[in-house]
Amino acid sequence: GSSVSMLLRTAITDKFTVVGRDLDGQVDATFTSAAHEVLRRMTFLGNADGSFGAQQGLYSLSCSLGLDALQSGAMALEVALDKASIPSSFNQVAVSTLVAYEEDKAYKYKQKIGGDEIDLDIPTFIYVAIDQNITEAYPTSPLTSAIQPILSDFEFNNDMRKALKRAVLPRLSAVIDSERVRKLTPPEIVADPDKFAEYQNAIVSSIEGVINDLNPEDALVSFDMVAFSYVEGGHDPSAIIERVQKVLNAKLVSGTRTLPVTLGFAGTSGAGSAESLLFLKQADSLRLSLNELFSRALTVAIRLLGHDGYVEFTYAAPNLKPEEELEAFKAMTQSRVLELLSIGFMTDEEACIQLTGHLPPAGAPKLSGTMFRGGGTSQPIENPTSNTSNASEKAATPNTPTQPKTRKQS
Repeated sequence: GSSVSMLLRTAITDKFTVVGRDLDGQVDATFTSAAHEVLRRMTFLGNADGSFGAQQGLYSLSCSLGLDALQSGAMALEVALDKASIPSSFNQVAVSTLVAYEEDKAYKYKQKIGGDEIDLDIPTFIYVAIDQNITEAYPTSPLTSAIQPILSDFEFNNDMRKALKRAVLPRLSAVIDSERVRKLTPPEIVADPDKFAEYQNAIVSSIEGVINDLNPEDALVSFDMVAFSYVEGGHDPSAIIERVQKVLNAKLVSGTRTLPVTLGFAGTSGAGSAESLLFLKQADSLRLSLNELFSRALTVAIRLLGHDGYVEFTYAAPNLKPEEELEAFKAMTQSRVLELLSIGFMTDEEACIQLTGHLPPAGAPKLSGTMFRGGGTSQPIENPTSNTSNASEKAATPNTPTQPKTRKQS
């Protein structure tokens, strides 16, 4: 649960861009405006008649789709249409309810609910898998490799719980004086070995029952033929337990594809950067799958509205740094985008979408190719977290002396 929650929180960011393009790949303002309108209507407005509908907000829909992808290995979506064949909502389709059929040398899916099958061989049904085997019709969860370590961890924890109870909790021991028991035993029982053995077992069972049924506040009263004491624990197996636990923790971290701190394990400082990078790549794979799913869904929606183009939906890349530390990098990105816009390598619409996420406002000046940045001679923006700028400054200012040396007077 911690791993899934952290992957969803990291992969699904709070910013995204929607760009409509023609079939040549050029940004089209009409397609982009139509895609934004469809997305707003589907995720914010709800049913036109004011009744309750199946619409979900973009964030909650992304969380549901991402959870299904992590649990089943794929995600599915249907672009639902109203009575006028206008896209009205994005409805999630549970992958666990899909049944695959081989037809026309390909796999096609149907949804099985309550014994009824719904044919999904329709253009409004979209299916995206994560690392699915090409020879199999059903996906596999990326968390499958964590099943065996989790089962081993459960068994290990249960064994440790029992061992801790034996080693930590005090246990009462009763020692019976066999000679006194023999003196108190009737002669006819002592003479018969079988009866004497049964008599001894009965005494042991009665004392055991009394001890096991005692509450902490109960008093213990007995004859002097029984001596009570506490059983001490054996040798401390902490070193072996710690080594076994570290092995299981490592398998859990690799199986769930998350950071050790997410599962409550402390990682080393030296491996922290590598672990963070691998975790970001795993979260980014989920983000890219969501991008693909929403891009295809919005493309279907605008093509149903009569636009001959496609849509690119992109969640902002995940980053583990605070927003305040990213300001320098954002300034560098802005400088690069404006440089490309200045020399005409980027259109006004594409530059505005990259910088603001929206189309240029009405009446905005056309800046593409106007060389408003001085022909690319603008000063670079310094990055305070980079050592490259410091190195360039040192190289530009050599340590060559400018004045001749003077002889010191003795």
